[in-house]
Amino acid sequence: MDLDGLDGGTSPFITLDACDGTLVSRMVTALEEAASGDNAQWSEMIDANPSVAERLSSQGIETPRDRSSIAWDDPTLLFTATIVLTSEGRALPLGDGKARERIGRFPFGDGSPISYMIEYMRPNHQQASLTQRIGMDDIDGSPISYMIEYMRPNHQQASLTQRIGMDDILDLLNKLNHGLSDQHIGHHRYNEGKAGMDIRGYLSGEEVRTLRLGLAGRGWSVTADEPLDGGMRDASKNLIAVLRAAERRDVGVFLRSHS
Repeated sequence: MDLDGLDGGTSPFITLDACDGTLVSRMVTALEEAASGDNAQWSEMIDANPSVAERLSSQGIETPRDRSSIAWDDPTLLFTATIVLTSEGRALPLGDGKARERIGRFPFGDGSPISYMIEYMRPNHQQASLTQRIGMDDIDGSPISYMIEYMRPNHQQASLTQRIGMDDILDLLNKLNHGLSDQHIGHHRYNEGKAGMDIRGYLSGEEVRTLRLGLAGRGWSVTADEPLDGGMRDASKNLIAVLRAAERRDVGVFLRSHS
């Protein structure tokens, strides 16, 4: 695996990398058990995913089934085993370079646009009240009245939108931003890897789609005290672009931080 192309030639503070999110979830569980001295889940995970054993073997790991025999730290092992690669063995890029660059160099707080979104996002109460006001029954010759009379909801999309509420959006943003940090799992191991490897969090492919739909919907707005003019708009637009690219590829995403 060629790690040279991971950041597309740059070293931004934050990167979003394509990963197998389902495998990440299972591997994190196995790594947690292995850290407590139980290698059984790790061995079972390797047996169930021969491609992981093959990738680790190609990187010089002689006994992939035995976690204790692998000298790598948890974040390096997790990243190497689950990152999605191109046919040339390079990290699969998500979205265009401009969106990735703007996500990576967000000029506020801890450098993560996700942190900014979590802090300055609020429910869109105005949209809710507007929906309540649209209940007109009279046709008065206006084309707008005609549209209101004969327009019907897309129940399938409405049902999906209703499931992606503000709490769901924030849960996914928090999982992506620091789901592998001490406040969620009680330790810093995934944030203190060799050569500065810091994996803050991740999403599965299904969670990528859910978050993208939630951010593209109208269930959220911006707090009145947003400090950066257009900051939320810029952050959400670029995150949606990367999530959409991941959705097209049917992959999950890692969020990595660079010191």
